[in-house]
Amino acid sequence: MKCHCYETDSEFIFCVEDVGNAQLEEVIKHMAWNKLEGKFVRPYPLSAFSNQNEKECISDNFSRLGQVMFESSVSGFDWKKSLDLIAQHFLENEIEWFIVGSICDAIRGVNVQPFDIDIIVHTKDFLKVKDICNSAFPEAIIAPFDTQGTLYLQYFGRMFLAGAMIEIVADERWNPEYRQCEKSIWRDNGYTQPEYVKTVWHGHEIYVESLQHRHQAETKRNRMDRIKAIEEYMDLHQINFFCKPCQLKEWSHVCSKSTLRWC
Repeated sequence: MKCHCYETDSEFIFCVEDVGNAQLEEVIKHMAWNKLEGKFVRPYPLSAFSNQNEKECISDNFSRLGQVMFESSVSGFDWKKSLDLIAQHFLENEIEWFIVGSICDAIRGVNVQPFDIDIIVHTKDFLKVKDICNSAFPEAIIAPFDTQGTLYLQYFGRMFLAGAMIEIVADERWNPEYRQCEKSIWRDNGYTQPEYVKTVWHGHEIYVESLQHRHQAETKRNRMDRIKAIEEYMDLHQINFFCKPCQLKEWSHVCSKSTLRWC
């Protein structure tokens, strides 16, 4: 596999060639890359970069880390060190952030292997997060912290830190104050608006998606292995949000074996 970058008059292109593995190709497609003439490409406008030094740094990082990053998404990775590093820096700098996706299940102890670490930050903190990551993890940044809204989100950044892929996004529709808004990005995609619930992990207070919302998300995607893992966890901890009263009002449960509160 060859990972490299090149520049045109208007765009900075990330390119992956010679993948040679159907499973890896699916991973790359999952990350919103386009296949063009046997290559996978992902363009960014030149305006997504602050300066030439940033382009060169990210290009070097992607060339060095790209293959390992894609392969780790297939083979699995140890997410604990990566999340610990992020939590330390975000909490020290009072960033308003939330974790979504299967990493929430892994933190709880559900038997799943996350694809990556998905983090939402409040829009007011995205530029601050960009500065933190540029300062603390310059050799891990493999895509610009884009504020141009070139994807389907307002802000997006990607790192490969301590062996784990981390995607950091921000969008006004994901800010907590938009939970009940009809323009919520969750409503746009057919989901109920999630509640972020606080848990303590490795001494860090972290907000994660509720277990109920995680189950709903995996059900909508028909990911039977993850649905099964979540339901086995629910059985083990005697959690039930399928009963009729839970459909009528907000439901909460405190597991006797942990500090987590579900809602």
